[in-house]
Amino acid sequence: MENIDRLGSTSTNSAVEDGLGSTSTGSTSINDGSIMNDLRNPGGYLFYTDSNSDSEPESNNTAVEVSYLPDCPSQLKPYIGQIFLRLDDATEFYNKYARHVGFDTRKHGSKKKGDHVTWLYVVCSREGQRKMKMQGHESKRRRSSRKCFCKAKIAFKFCKGIGYVVNQFDEIHNHDMVELRHKRFMRLNCNIDLLHQKIILDCASANIGPTLTFKLLNEVLGGLDYVGCTVVEVRNYRRDLRAYTSGADAQMCDPIAKKNFHLYGDIVSFDTTYSTNRYCMIFAPFTGKDNHGRPVAFGAGLLSKENADSFTWLFERFVKCMGSAPKLIITDQDLGMKVAVERVLVDTRHRWCMWHIMFKVVEKLPKNLLGNEDLKKELNNSVWSELIEPEEFDEEWNKVMEKYGLKDNEWFSSMFASRKFWVCACILRDFPMSSPIKTTSISESQNIFFKRYSKSRSNLVEFLMNYNNALDGQRSNNNRLEYLDFNTIPTLKTNSALEKHASTIYSDSGFKLIQSEIEEAVDNVTMVRVSNIGENEIYVVNDKFSKNWTVSYSTSFDSYACSCKMFGRIGLVCSHIFWVLRNKKMKLIPNELHGGRWLKSKFVKAVHCGFDDDIETFIVVDETKQEYRDKIRAFRQIMAEGRKEVLGEGNVLSISEKRLMIENFYGSHVPSQIDVHPPDVVKTKGCGRRLSRLEKEMREMSKPGRKCGKCGEVGRHDSRNCDKIQDENNKKKRRNQC
Repeated sequence: MENIDRLGSTSTNSAVEDGLGSTSTGSTSINDGSIMNDLRNPGGYLFYTDSNSDSEPESNNTAVEVSYLPDCPSQLKPYIGQIFLRLDDATEFYNKYARHVGFDTRKHGSKKKGDHVTWLYVVCSREGQRKMKMQGHESKRRRSSRKCFCKAKIAFKFCKGIGYVVNQFDEIHNHDMVELRHKRFMRLNCNIDLLHQKIILDCASANIGPTLTFKLLNEVLGGLDYVGCTVVEVRNYRRDLRAYTSGADAQMCDPIAKKNFHLYGDIVSFDTTYSTNRYCMIFAPFTGKDNHGRPVAFGAGLLSKENADSFTWLFERFVKCMGSAPKLIITDQDLGMKVAVERVLVDTRHRWCMWHIMFKVVEKLPKNLLGNEDLKKELNNSVWSELIEPEEFDEEWNKVMEKYGLKDNEWFSSMFASRKFWVCACILRDFPMSSPIKTTSISESQNIFFKRYSKSRSNLVEFLMNYNNALDGQRSNNNRLEYLDFNTIPTLKTNSALEKHASTIYSDSGFKLIQSEIEEAVDNVTMVRVSNIGENEIYVVNDKFSKNWTVSYSTSFDSYACSCKMFGRIGLVCSHIFWVLRNKKMKLIPNELHGGRWLKSKFVKAVHCGFDDDIETFIVVDETKQEYRDKIRAFRQIMAEGRKEVLGEGNVLSISEKRLMIENFYGSHVPSQIDVHPPDVVKTKGCGRRLSRLEKEMREMSKPGRKCGKCGEVGRHDSRNCDKIQDENNKKKRRNQC
């Protein structure tokens, strides 16, 4: 439970108790139906208004600064005047407190008298702010910052004859504590202890790589939640070692998959693959996209045949397991799938994979049109366009068919007759928000992902175990992204309050897309004219491509619509609407423009009705697996007691102790003088012959050309060695010198 104090004062006091058991007390303004009620985080708000704005904030846009006072057992909490004999005991006690509460720590400074530490300051890892780069210098990597000016800290002072005394203890934070399911990603909980070191060293002796070593730790310790480190720590430890030397059908799903389906299962991609088991059964996963744009598995089936009856059976089991059918399903043009969808998924919109259809165009074209780039361009513009209406598509299609003499082509005629299954214009009219998944490529990537965890000759039991391991890995990556969403602060590119608000409600992947639209609205979008038609305000704006777009705002319904249809296609606000919001001096993105798919996990609402969010689905194990994990816990307790006897309370984390461990592994010390050095690479008779100049040129000419990102030409260069760009830079230098 957390006691939370709100800073700032208004006329109304409130107390809110969340599902985690934390209590929020303090003061804030009450406004029924405001966005503040929807975006309330457990114990506080996670967004801020633009303090630099000249305009007075409206009541529904008022945000308050929050502080968090964690509550934990008194025996774990430090207090002023507490005495420790050793400094290591003091820091370890504070780290235990931090692990229990849910935050990371770091040393912030110390004072020494000779070699003896007299003062030590330990702060929350989110203290301070990110150091900004020099003006005009852009970082190559986009990194989020954990720092948010947190003031929580502790200071230890050495008193002669007593030991180290807690001189200062500030326990109030300005951010949420890490949730229980995310605590294993904290740096304090990612340590390589004796058990990990022993397994890593043994695997190194057996020439087993770090990734397989981490999988072994996962199996031995009973799951990713019990490993105690990530694959990065295993790789780093291995890096230190290297540096020292220089016939039936089956269907599978679980409660977590069911929850994911109800959150993101409005659009489902379904495809089949082979060579996953020794029985040559067909593996058929149901796949979607989560709020980070990553593939998420809803379930899978193993089929003995690829016919309508098998697909019908699988779809029936899938709907029965999930409790509802998807709203849109994407498949290839398999006739058995089409029949099964019509039998079982009666109210589901069926869509064909556009990539498979466009891939067949080359096979169906006459030979005299194979190299016609104009035909390819015009056909793609009409088929892939999401901005035209179905009637406009019909006109464009007929023009292309008449122009190139394809009106009597049987295949093109059949595809036009079936256009409601695959053309973007027809799909979007019947099913908005269908743009995130247009092809079954997401299923193809999922098939490749599962094949990494399985072998082609495994039996069904082994395949099921491999499938579960793959799901654990996928969900662990998703949990890590959720952890980063709530414990990092994205780098903002503008001073807009809308961007600050977007950073608090959207996932990192969604915020990247939103941020580019906000930046476009600030830098490039301009107004052409504005008019009023009845209760609608009509804005005509111009973008960087000098193209006009129309944004309409309904004052009666308080809704926005843009002619680019971006919000209707992918659920994200476009730069044109953002310009209108900034023009209206809005500080917060309205509720109706939040969308659903790209929000942070706790803000995502179910797309299917009948879902009970109160059901705990994060840990689902059978009795035999639970008994196995109990034995693992007992084993780890024995190992922990043995570690205390050998090393005391601390882990082997210092540089000297790690160096000693590596030296014991190799059985020798680092010599002061190295006599034997690595040899140079030699060229022998069998290493190959030199190519002549003509052969080199012929080899270069045989390679396909690449498009330069600077000049846009296709050739043998790229943006790093473009002659045109270099010439322009040289001209600029000459002008500056003059």
